[in-house]
Amino acid sequence: MKFNFNPFGLKQRFFRNWSNKGFGVYNSLGAVVKVCVLSATYSILAMPVATFAQPDTVTVSKNVDIDEVIVNSKRATSTYSEFTRVVTVISRDELGRVPAASLQQVLEQVASIDIRQRGGHGVQADISLRGGSFDQTLVLLNGVNISDPQTGHHNLNIPVDLDVIERIEILQGPGSRIYGAGAFSGAINIITSNGSESNARILANAGEHGLLGLTASASVGAQKAGLFLTASKKASEGYTPNTDFSASNIYLNSHLNLGSGQLGLQLGYQDKGFGANSFYTPKYPNQFEQVKALFSEVSYGGTKSSFSYNTSVYFRRHFDRFELFRSDAPSWYATHNYHRSSVFGSRVDGAYLSPLGKTRLGVEARNEEILSNVLGTPLSKPVKVSGTDNVFYSKSDSRWISSFFVDHTIYINGLTISGGALASTVNGNNIDWSYGVDVSQRIFTDYRVFASANHTFRYPTFTDLYYQGPTNLGNPNLKPESATTYELGIKHTLGGFSSHLSGFLRDAKDVIDWVKLPSDEKWQSANHTQLTTYGVEAAYSYVPQSTGQFIRRIGMSFLLQHSDKDSEALDSYYALDFLRAKVNLSLDHKIYRGLSANWNLMVQDRAGSYTHFVSGTQKSYDAFALLDAGLNWQGDKLSIGLNVHNVLDKSYVDLANIEQPGRWVSFSCAYNIRFR
Repeated sequence: MKFNFNPFGLKQRFFRNWSNKGFGVYNSLGAVVKVCVLSATYSILAMPVATFAQPDTVTVSKNVDIDEVIVNSKRATSTYSEFTRVVTVISRDELGRVPAASLQQVLEQVASIDIRQRGGHGVQADISLRGGSFDQTLVLLNGVNISDPQTGHHNLNIPVDLDVIERIEILQGPGSRIYGAGAFSGAINIITSNGSESNARILANAGEHGLLGLTASASVGAQKAGLFLTASKKASEGYTPNTDFSASNIYLNSHLNLGSGQLGLQLGYQDKGFGANSFYTPKYPNQFEQVKALFSEVSYGGTKSSFSYNTSVYFRRHFDRFELFRSDAPSWYATHNYHRSSVFGSRVDGAYLSPLGKTRLGVEARNEEILSNVLGTPLSKPVKVSGTDNVFYSKSDSRWISSFFVDHTIYINGLTISGGALASTVNGNNIDWSYGVDVSQRIFTDYRVFASANHTFRYPTFTDLYYQGPTNLGNPNLKPESATTYELGIKHTLGGFSSHLSGFLRDAKDVIDWVKLPSDEKWQSANHTQLTTYGVEAAYSYVPQSTGQFIRRIGMSFLLQHSDKDSEALDSYYALDFLRAKVNLSLDHKIYRGLSANWNLMVQDRAGSYTHFVSGTQKSYDAFALLDAGLNWQGDKLSIGLNVHNVLDKSYVDLANIEQPGRWVSFSCAYNIRFR
């Protein structure tokens, strides 16, 4: 079947080369496609449609020539067209050059993303978008929801390394009407290779503070099948006492083409232990945490005529052992905290393309369970904690989350309108709704204005519901939080120039936050805070259209935002520690032949304050600037890199009382082998 799709009346060009990845744009159409000129920042959240992604500070934007390409992916058609939403896509080329040692550092270079790290090299970090909390951003791995029901602190425990990520796709704004409750303020999709090529790669890292790392990966691709396998180990002695870490990852992704469909398999395992100096309370700095994560998914998808579909069954299990005292525990300390969260789910969705536009619908059933000696309701029969002598899970809870969504997009010359709704229920009780509409209109040749209004919601985590500690008290009667978000903006794309400017307003009600009266000793989770967040963000990038120029990319972006809280006289623990302002400037340039340099300057100013542990006084967060630099040499098979994080050795605090790393120099050496 040949399908000539040009709903906007734009002049078509034919293209000759396209990265035929398993999650690339148009994959779900399963057809020969002639498309308009696109940037390489091309898709959104692994369910493709024609997109014009506007890059942020770390996104590569370059013209890619496409000829007639037959696409047959296991992923269904995208709902969030970049015509109507702000989407940032970070490509493999940029990931290979950006001065960053972890996924968290890469994401931190996107202006709308707030990364609050508790240690270096991605040991533990909280992620939020546009002033949301760390529980309000959905994280996906190759399109599969891997967010943790215990707490958002674990959402970035992903069994893949930065070196094996093909691209990162970021939806800046709510996505609950397609992906469900977790995409309250945004969604981030991590996409890996699935074995479309045949090669092998070995990457070695070394650096200050005893940093050592090794990553090995291999990919075997054939006409009807492909397999990608990677394993890694990274460790450090730490940049200050009790900040050492050791992390191991194993990950497999494969596919098999069966007629008009494709069978896919993902398997992953992570084991990570780290000194948690003052992570959750500075009163006891000798904390330690060990986490393990298992992940698997089987999927099948394909295309029949104008209909594309995908089915997926997935399972994730996460183990968390938290030690308030790594050693020399006092007599009153009974035992460590043990948690085991399990998620089992299945999702079916499809898309139908007709003269009336694109219609998409889907259904998902997801079971979330927690076993713990802290979280949940008492078990009638305790369950032994694996690997211990005499420790038992004494509490548990579980819930079934069922959802159904429908969405439709129409194209009328330069006008695009997309609208839909999702209905969700927990254990068959009350129905919660997410709904919205996105509209964009092309003006002139290279500009497009867009607007959207979306209502979204989020279910509480098991920590919100049940956690009890010396200073915290959970609330099992919490109900979902909700918000309505409005956005208005304009985009411009011409040759190597891309930019966008947008303003947003989020009116959130029944916000789940930890609050207390000034005279209270404990923070309690409650649906008490009413929060209005508004802001403006902009991004600009330039990538020369011809090769050989000194500058390879220039990027600039900024975010300004503010939140107003209405919670009477109660103090708030999380809601008002938002980024007030953030600016990112990046430059990627050549030096000589295969030698290049990459610079990134981030300036941020955080609202809110914290109790300084040493002085006991209330202290506001100080604004700070971080400069990261990278030097890279690329040969035919060998590549060598030098990364310097925090070049100016800035001392700063981004999360109460937790000292962040100073200057950290690391080296990398990679060797690539192509089998054919």
